[in-house]
Amino acid sequence: MWLPQTYIKEAKSKGLDSQTIDAAVDQVDTVLRKAENIPSLLTLNHLATRVGVNVKELRQFVDRTDLDAYQRFSIRKRRGGRRFISIPAPQLMRTQRWINEFILKPLPVHGSSHAFERHSSIVKAASVHCGARWLIKIDVEDFFGSISEIQVFRLFRSLEYQPLVSFELARLCTIGTSPHSPRKEYPNWRVHKRNKIIQGYSQQLLGYLPQGAPSSPRLSNLIMKPLDEALYLEAKQKGLYYTRYSDDLCFSYHNTDFNRRNATELVSAVYRILSSAGYRPNMRKTTVVPPGSKKIVLGLNIENDQPRLSKPFCDKVDQHLYYIKKYGPVEHSHRRKFDSVWGMKSHIRGSIDFAKMVEPERSAVWLEDFNRVEWPV
Repeated sequence: MWLPQTYIKEAKSKGLDSQTIDAAVDQVDTVLRKAENIPSLLTLNHLATRVGVNVKELRQFVDRTDLDAYQRFSIRKRRGGRRFISIPAPQLMRTQRWINEFILKPLPVHGSSHAFERHSSIVKAASVHCGARWLIKIDVEDFFGSISEIQVFRLFRSLEYQPLVSFELARLCTIGTSPHSPRKEYPNWRVHKRNKIIQGYSQQLLGYLPQGAPSSPRLSNLIMKPLDEALYLEAKQKGLYYTRYSDDLCFSYHNTDFNRRNATELVSAVYRILSSAGYRPNMRKTTVVPPGSKKIVLGLNIENDQPRLSKPFCDKVDQHLYYIKKYGPVEHSHRRKFDSVWGMKSHIRGSIDFAKMVEPERSAVWLEDFNRVEWPV
């Protein structure tokens, strides 16, 4: 609990002047009035002390100089292409986890947002659309990479943190943009007002949310909150349901008075809303599913009153378990071109664990078969 009297007494004992003490107390009170369960942060050194990291190292992360703050690599996407992952250095990751736990988690996200939330899931998101006659699915291109450092800064400023602290928090939660990035061609990604006082804080290009940082998922949901509200209201006005699971937007209509023209109008409206907020829809992935066609949301079948595992998903797990029993795990992993038998084992077990959220009975049968396999040590 924040006790200003205790702080004032301690500050005076350390020789701080009354003006500095009063300013610090006012700043803490301002933050607590905005959100009582959000911690106060007066300086970068204050943050370093709370987290338990070296302030000089934090400042280098903010400067984006000297330290290689992220380890970068890419992984293949299931549907082609590559996903770029950036893993923060240990001290930066520790700081991002602290920011996520104590500043971001207490803040509410929009009710339509389901990804990365403790009390939500793919099943809950998909269940909203069960029994739909029409389904419209839209994907946001380069989702994390579309959220800029200035948006993160504005979020922290909305919590009444001072501008410099908000800037430093934003820098700690974003990754620098390469000078060779296509972003340099867009005015909204260029810094127009440079910091003349702290030279190390001046950069030509704004950073963005790194995929792989522990703070990025929650930040994305909080920053998307106004956009979620706009999309929710657009859907509500047209009689549709709306959910967002990270970069997957889904709209459904459950009555008969809807047609292809209505669906096209909705898609156009969503494109406009996304573009006005600085996001790009991946038009190649936009899907309109009419009555009579198979409806899949986030990999789950939603044609009944509750989400079910899709037939291709079930067939794939059944085939893996059948052929492992027939040929053995090593031979099957070679036939299916897995990098290793342990990679295949992890993949199948992950599928079974996912199935447990949707169809626990089926998952239990698969798990029994999985556990009977004589896996190599």
